[in-house]
Amino acid sequence: MKKFNRKDFIKAAAGIVSSTIYIGCSLDGSRQSKISTLHSLPKLEADVIVVGAGPSGIPAAIAAARQGAKVILVEQDLSPGGAPVNMFVSMLCGGPRLGIYREMVQYLNAHHTISGKPKDDFGEGGANGKNHWYLPSSFMMTVSQMLAKEKNISLMLDIEANGVILEEKGSKNIVKGIRINRMGALQDIYAPVTIDATGTGLLGELSGAPVMYGRDGREAFGETIGSVQKDEKVQRCTWMYVSQKLRDDAVLPWDDLISDGMVEDDLSTWVKAHHVDRKTGIYLHWGATVICHDTRDPIAIGQAQQECLKTLVPDIQTLNKAGFQIHLAPKMGIREVRRIRGEYVITTNDMRDGTYPNDTIAYTSYGLDPWGEDIPEAERKTLPHGIPYRSLIPLNVEGLLIAGKAISGTHLAASGYRVQPIVASIGQAAGTAAAMASLNKTSVRNIEIKKLLKSLEEQGLFLKKEE
Repeated sequence: MKKFNRKDFIKAAAGIVSSTIYIGCSLDGSRQSKISTLHSLPKLEADVIVVGAGPSGIPAAIAAARQGAKVILVEQDLSPGGAPVNMFVSMLCGGPRLGIYREMVQYLNAHHTISGKPKDDFGEGGANGKNHWYLPSSFMMTVSQMLAKEKNISLMLDIEANGVILEEKGSKNIVKGIRINRMGALQDIYAPVTIDATGTGLLGELSGAPVMYGRDGREAFGETIGSVQKDEKVQRCTWMYVSQKLRDDAVLPWDDLISDGMVEDDLSTWVKAHHVDRKTGIYLHWGATVICHDTRDPIAIGQAQQECLKTLVPDIQTLNKAGFQIHLAPKMGIREVRRIRGEYVITTNDMRDGTYPNDTIAYTSYGLDPWGEDIPEAERKTLPHGIPYRSLIPLNVEGLLIAGKAISGTHLAASGYRVQPIVASIGQAAGTAAAMASLNKTSVRNIEIKKLLKSLEEQGLFLKKEE
């Protein structure tokens, strides 16, 4: 496969020829229907394609690049970062914080604390027992700088992946790359391995892998908690915002707010009424939470967002009167979309038993957190456990890995590994595995697991005994 560097990438991207594409023909032989495009773009090639520059995709791209792979990282937004940037999910939540994610949080603490001073007790893992959050723009600047240091990564922004390039071979579909829409034209990008880090699992579904959506029902995977019956209910969506005081006399109007889910910097708990006298000038709010009837459907998402805004308006007005201004996240936060069925399905039994499969590529110790579902507190608790590599490999598909919250697990299990430190570790493992497969000209199924695990350990992705 032809390799490229950034200079070659820019030259190829600029190789544009004016054209018009004609498709289709009527049965009576009348004139063909015509689709007019501005350009015809040459295909691009890489060792690894990563779709989604969010909490899982960024570590995936960096890990693959550091292994020597040429990476094209595709992001639909105008800036990298994902949920911390465009949904304001900007509080460090869950753990452990390892590998590339640890690099990021250490940089955030050193350069972007809201108080302006690094936390002296932050610790190597960035887990000093307090809730720290950072301005969304700080995440964007940090990950942008991290990506810029990796010369093997070519970042494409404001790009949507329209589909996957497939080749049928026996009972499996082989993913050869993706098709994007760029500057009014379709363009194909080829690579031996593609990573779906979209968080939606869309590429996995387009590739022909089995899709899991909604609540599975207990009997489907032998679970003992959660919904008895299968349905298509998913975790609720939340639209977050930041409030910032603009007047010296501004005091948080705690008693008048409908929503009480908020944090300020340096508190080890949620803000309560007795914290108001601290007169903190900026807060992160879990604004409004609603049900979205189908998180795969843009129309349903739009309706849920409108419902969210109606709920938010009274609190926004209250805060404005109290001397605060609001920074509303550009997007409503979506916790759950598709999950792609893989060679192993993670269940709540695995999590509550503290299972560590032989192919464990990431750790989690978060517990179950299914927003909008009535699960007793005792049943939410889990033991530290492992994420198996097999859960990243979709059934019936070659040349594709799933990273992030769309990996193979049950509805309830996914609520326990969907947070950013965990999906970052999953992404880093996926990027490492993708580079190994591509550079060694083998499939993601046939890489040497022991070599993968050794590499991940060397990258600091496994816990030290004292952690």
